[in-house]
Amino acid sequence: MKPVVRRRALLVGVGLLVAVLVGGRWLALETAERAWGASLPGGTAYLTARDFARLVSGLLLIGAVAWGTANLLFVYRSIGSMQLSRRLGDLEIVEAVPQPLLLAGTIACGLVFGFLLTLGTGDWWMSAALASRPPTFGVTDPVLHQDLGYYLGVLPWTERLRELALVAVCSATFVVALLYVGIGSLRFRRWLPYANAHARAHLGVLLALLALTLTWGAVLDPAETVAGLHGTLTHPTLGVRLAAAPVVSAFGAAATVVSLVWGLREKPVLLVTAWSALLAASLFGFAVIPGSRGRGSADPDPALAAERQRLEGLAFGLSTLVDGAPPGFPGPDAAATVPIWDAKRVLVKAASRRDLVRPQSTPTATGLLPHSLGDGRATWLVALRPDVDSVALQQPPPSWAAIHRGPSVRVGRPFAAVEDDTLLAFAPVATRDSTTWFGPGFTDFAVAAPDSWPALRQSGVALAGWWRRTALAWALQSPALARRETDGLVLLWRRAVPERLGRLAPFASFDDAVPLVADSALWWVAYGYFEAQAFPLARPVEGSAGAGSGDSLRYLHAGLVGTVNAASGDTRLYLAPGADSLAATWARLLAPLIRPLDSLPRALRAQLPFPVRAFRAATALVEHRRTDTTAWSARPREPFEIVAPAADGSTERPRVWMGQGFEAGSTLAALVTATMAPDGPRLLVWRPKPAPRLPPGLVGSPNTTAPGVPRLWNVARAVFFEQALFSEPATGGPATGIDTVFLSWGEHRGQGRSVAAALHSLLASGSDVPAAPDTALAARWRRAQQLAAEADAALAAGNLERFGHLYSQLKELLGLGRRKLAPTPERR
Repeated sequence: MKPVVRRRALLVGVGLLVAVLVGGRWLALETAERAWGASLPGGTAYLTARDFARLVSGLLLIGAVAWGTANLLFVYRSIGSMQLSRRLGDLEIVEAVPQPLLLAGTIACGLVFGFLLTLGTGDWWMSAALASRPPTFGVTDPVLHQDLGYYLGVLPWTERLRELALVAVCSATFVVALLYVGIGSLRFRRWLPYANAHARAHLGVLLALLALTLTWGAVLDPAETVAGLHGTLTHPTLGVRLAAAPVVSAFGAAATVVSLVWGLREKPVLLVTAWSALLAASLFGFAVIPGSRGRGSADPDPALAAERQRLEGLAFGLSTLVDGAPPGFPGPDAAATVPIWDAKRVLVKAASRRDLVRPQSTPTATGLLPHSLGDGRATWLVALRPDVDSVALQQPPPSWAAIHRGPSVRVGRPFAAVEDDTLLAFAPVATRDSTTWFGPGFTDFAVAAPDSWPALRQSGVALAGWWRRTALAWALQSPALARRETDGLVLLWRRAVPERLGRLAPFASFDDAVPLVADSALWWVAYGYFEAQAFPLARPVEGSAGAGSGDSLRYLHAGLVGTVNAASGDTRLYLAPGADSLAATWARLLAPLIRPLDSLPRALRAQLPFPVRAFRAATALVEHRRTDTTAWSARPREPFEIVAPAADGSTERPRVWMGQGFEAGSTLAALVTATMAPDGPRLLVWRPKPAPRLPPGLVGSPNTTAPGVPRLWNVARAVFFEQALFSEPATGGPATGIDTVFLSWGEHRGQGRSVAAALHSLLASGSDVPAAPDTALAARWRRAQQLAAEADAALAAGNLERFGHLYSQLKELLGLGRRKLAPTPERR
């Protein structure tokens, strides 16, 4: 065989191998996705959305490749021949590059150019789908009088297209200009461009398209300004940018015409003048003047501020925010029902109880139950997950069957943690299913026999047929799935709740899942949020995903509720209570994948928690809207949960409320509370008058104690405050119990080793107590000095009863007879 033939055969073989590998991998992934989608209720809409996503990505790629290749081919036509020189000893050999090779290189560069342009456009199908059927809110902005749906549906897609066009035209103009300079078709004399007719026509069209793209941006600038894409809107900057937009558009149109004229007739001075005017108008109209006018505008326009407050309520779902106290407890004896523990400590404590957790499983999440399982005490629901770390550390390493078919792929029933006076009491929770297959932390796929687990037939992917088994094995990189002995089994794929819901609805951002028990079954519930960087007049809210998250959004709405049955994997998406027009639009686009709120089971709807990120956004806006000049600080730092009774005269059951206090100095400025009521979200802001003074923050010992989460609530129209000091080992690990409970109610103060003791101390205290018990070392020392001085004066006056009372308070403050003030130093 000749070397040329052998070389061609090798190239053909390598090409076929690459095609089989790439094409086979794509076909395997497609088969796996379609099999998984068919196992879900409403999965046809999921598959249709995937097809639309590939269509949009394909069109963008074809357009970008065609654009890059066409521009390079136009340059290629102007090249007569290309010669390369090489030296062989003292000889210099000049060889002409073959035209077919030059053409192939041009096309290859065009393909690379197109691929680079479309990087990061994989999720553009969501903007395209929303722009095809934009939501309609029926509310317009006060500046441009556009419906709010324009800023959430049409503007994002238009902006993405404009940005892609700007990058494509700028990069093509730059590359083409360099190529023409390299071949001598374009040159500069006295900073003026001169080119031959071919290069001038090409560059003239490119410059005209670039001017049109800049003009497009100037036309969109008013909408971008109102939407906040250029910073927080103020009246001076708005006036400047609105006036500058038509001026810049006119200069852009003039630059477009001049660029076309230069392409036909060489007018370099006219071209430079037109483009200089366009760039100067853009710089001064959109950067310099708005920046200088916006510096001194600390006080916004009153009318603009009122409209901003109204639209911010729509952007963050605060239309139901009202001033008022949350439903209160009738008396301070409610301290027994207020949670002392927090979710993190409950999980750590539950993990230490190996008698409750089956081997190779560990607690994964907990949630506060609206009903109590222990004489009215706060009750936490604890759910489990497989302990993947312990399985990975086994020696010898477990087999494939042990990892994906063994007992470690599932866990048992959830259990309840009931708060006692000082400890947690654990009790089983009766559910009709004894096994949990789905939940947070279920990272590995599982294979089960449908005869043994009939509930998994609907949500599992049937391993039927050699091609489906092979495709799933290829997609999951697990060759054992292709074996014949797996035929007839079901594959449980994407068992982690966040991944499962996020795959179904990639246009939403899902919260951490919360466990709920409804109709004797364990369910995972997570809210899906719609986010946007642009919304008219709204100010950005920082850190709505948590402290230090760094995100900044002008629109955040909990529009979806995702539910996953922990035993069967039944996965459904519903419109959330209070969902707006944007969520309803997605529901129409993806019906029947997203169901109406009325389809949500009543038992689940009655226990829905309030969306955490929406509550953080609400607290941030309440802080922004404060009228006083004193700085606010969150107390506690993170929102807390509490089970509060129904309002007076209401027949509703107790519900889980979320709360966040703010203090100005040492007094309570506001208490923001929220719950998901049967009629929708309910948000309240309570500003007690006069503002009560809050107890100072607890300071624990670094080796023996740590402060718990403080909670504030309405008790008989007065602020009730509760916080515990936990006994925790210095080496870490679970809390061994409660060291001290501190209570405050109005002017009453109390503390004790348990909730009952602290409540007894609170009720025994009078309104003449001068200050709240303080655990800060300096404040405690000042209080001890004051009590000692008063006791000395009482003893000198012969008032032994008063002396005994003060002496008891001094002993309680110093902890004499109950615990040491400092840990015993280690012996050296």
